[in-house]
Amino acid sequence: MPDRLPLAVQTLYADLAQKMRPGAPLPGSISRRTIHGTARLYSTERHGAKRVQRHLGHADDPAVVQQAEAIRREARLARDRRNSIVMLKAAGVQGPSQDVGRVLEAMSRAALFDRGMVLVGTIAYQIYPCVLGCWLEASAMVTQDADFVAATTAVSTAVAIAVEEEGGAGARADLLSVLRLADPSFAGAPTLDRLAYPCRFVSEAGLDVALLTPVRRRDEPSPVPLPGLKASAMALPFLEYLVEGALPAVVLYGSGVRVTVPQPARYAVHKLIVAQRRHADSVKRSKDLMQAQSIIALLREADPDTLEDALADARRRGPAWRDGIAASLKTLGLK
Repeated sequence: MPDRLPLAVQTLYADLAQKMRPGAPLPGSISRRTIHGTARLYSTERHGAKRVQRHLGHADDPAVVQQAEAIRREARLARDRRNSIVMLKAAGVQGPSQDVGRVLEAMSRAALFDRGMVLVGTIAYQIYPCVLGCWLEASAMVTQDADFVAATTAVSTAVAIAVEEEGGAGARADLLSVLRLADPSFAGAPTLDRLAYPCRFVSEAGLDVALLTPVRRRDEPSPVPLPGLKASAMALPFLEYLVEGALPAVVLYGSGVRVTVPQPARYAVHKLIVAQRRHADSVKRSKDLMQAQSIIALLREADPDTLEDALADARRRGPAWRDGIAASLKTLGLK
């Protein structure tokens, strides 16, 4: 039987996820300043590694007063969510490292996940114990890579980041600007084409952020430019299957970060396939198989129909899909 998370932990995570309201204002502290005889309200908010003071408007404007109260209310809710996250971590549930957490927070606040970005790879796997209500193989959770799939064309449009200039309506920013809110040391990785947008961004601490996208046409060039973000995404096979029906989830960082992740069953089946496309002695291949095996073992006990549906969908897509699944299952001693 799967090693289930204690019911109290599952309930606490479910309550946390319910409190993560889409479109909620950023939590902040409200201050009042008088400038040239006019009282104004400001919100001081944390953006990545720094705090930013944002002008809300005149203190006698009812709409501004209402906005300030919404920010105060969100600050109270954020304190409650932080307490929940502390308790979840004390119970042994893993959260991301600080550098990864800041990246996810910056991308979430820029509404990238709302626009169709999907968090994939090992960082998504770290979230699945709470999603599935069971412990997974912990040794397969270590990574210094953060992989994201631009699943829709809406991702390619410019994003409005939360940092605003006084009196402004919100700054338009490219992906590098968003990442630099998390860590100012981020830089685009060099490409063979000096004029092409980067598809990887690396921080001085060694965190590697990569953008991927599904192959939509056989003749489509890769990487695929995302002009609004001033970035590109590597077009890879099998990704359309991975991100289909992606789910909302909460990352245990700060006061909680809203992200989107693949369905666990599809994640596991995708790992079966891509493992066969790596070198036999590759560390990533071993991790792919370990993650797939951990999720499959859990789902075969807890939700076998969902797993079989995911396998059947993949197998219908062609011989390369069927062969990859069969080979990995054989390697794992599974049927």
